[in-house]
Amino acid sequence: MRDGKQHRSTESLPIAAIVLAVMSCAAGETAVRFEDVTEAVGLAGLGRGQAAWGDVNNDGWVDLYAGGQLWQNQGGKRFSRVHGLPLGGVGLWGDFDNDGLRDLYCWSGLGRVHRNVDGKRFAEAVRLHAMPMKVSRGAVWADVDGDGLLDLYIGGYEGPYQPDALYRNDGKGGFKLVFKTPGSPKPARGITAADYDEDGDLDIYVSHYRLVPNSLLQNDGKGRFADVAARVGVAGDGGLGAWGHTIGSAWGDLDNDGHLDLFAGNFSHRPAYQDRPKFYRNLGPKAGWRFEDKSKGAGLAWQESFASPALGDFDNDGRLDLFFSTVYPRDHCVLYRNTGNWKFTNVTKAAGVAGRLTYQATWADVDNDGDLDLLTGGRLFRNGLSGRHWLKVRLVGDSRRVNRDAVGAQVRITLGKQTLTRQVESATGEGNQNPATMHFGLGAHAGTVTMTIRWPDGTEQKLATGVDRTVLIRHGAGTGAKGGKTGH
Repeated sequence: MRDGKQHRSTESLPIAAIVLAVMSCAAGETAVRFEDVTEAVGLAGLGRGQAAWGDVNNDGWVDLYAGGQLWQNQGGKRFSRVHGLPLGGVGLWGDFDNDGLRDLYCWSGLGRVHRNVDGKRFAEAVRLHAMPMKVSRGAVWADVDGDGLLDLYIGGYEGPYQPDALYRNDGKGGFKLVFKTPGSPKPARGITAADYDEDGDLDIYVSHYRLVPNSLLQNDGKGRFADVAARVGVAGDGGLGAWGHTIGSAWGDLDNDGHLDLFAGNFSHRPAYQDRPKFYRNLGPKAGWRFEDKSKGAGLAWQESFASPALGDFDNDGRLDLFFSTVYPRDHCVLYRNTGNWKFTNVTKAAGVAGRLTYQATWADVDNDGDLDLLTGGRLFRNGLSGRHWLKVRLVGDSRRVNRDAVGAQVRITLGKQTLTRQVESATGEGNQNPATMHFGLGAHAGTVTMTIRWPDGTEQKLATGVDRTVLIRHGAGTGAKGGKTGH
């Protein structure tokens, strides 16, 4: 591990013997049908712009911010719009001041960070200065230097091409510009972050448009980055999704081998030299954290205007599925079920989620019933799944060594030969945000599960818990759990 970082075990609890159940598919597929409940839950008038989920008032129910609109979740049954707030544009939630309340950075408004005052009111805490770009299509919250504070990496787009920027949190309520793209800038769209090489720091993947090679910025642990996309990518591919118009990408362990893989969401025209959307398998430490192209044979049919992807296990079978939005009239948004071994099946029509054209694509368990609901195109689709087990994990940092939101933490659950991996992320696709609470589908497994938590400061915890509940774990402290439809 670079810089001598070692993972230190801080807690090891006695684990009861676990009888492993066969995961979902051995008993055949479970049909999942979604219901459009937009009007029924009070979301009429919701915009189609990029969306961010976050529990704004800490009541256990995830709230929604979309295109300048804040919608408060009323116990999973209805949403009410909050008016009169000084918010505008598209944004992402992140507790930058570690006070336990999620603040909002509006990336489409350039430079505005709004502090969450009490879960009901917001104030413009700071305006970022010396921004090197005039247009942005995405950003990501990430503690890049391991000081327990969330920093901001902001993408610059085009007109002409504009540089990205890194703003470091000074811990005093402000941010300082410490980095901008050197040399010729590239047109960034979606920005995502993940500790893909499992060395304890967050790396950043930048999706670039206009057939410009995407960037995988490897972190040295101190917030200094090197673009390693060409080195760890596929030979002849020019990197990771190099020859497409990449709008948004997503990290997730797609084959349950314990390592985070990458899906590059390429918009691509007809010429064969333009990269179609790409599935990249993370080959892990034995292969030097290189990636393998698993796109051929995966089953993803080509459409020209693919835009923003979102990964989530909608059928609770333990495998991450793919929802992928489109933006041209002749195309349509799609839902692909992960059937294992890098094979995906189009279930859009059967699931009832044939959505409108949009950049909005997010998963969230809005009613806390253990399955993921889908938000896309200004419509909320409630998941009608039943009969499969699940676990949700909410991590809270200590606000000193680990940021309060625990962005960058990873949790692994081993079931038989499979290791399900999830991470706390702050952005996915192009400017969308799934909830910080991690969701695991467990299929037929009804017994105890063991989870291993890897915190951003390198410490590890191993815990045992029952299923069909939400588990709250605080860094360096105890654990709480709520079952059924309570807790988020």
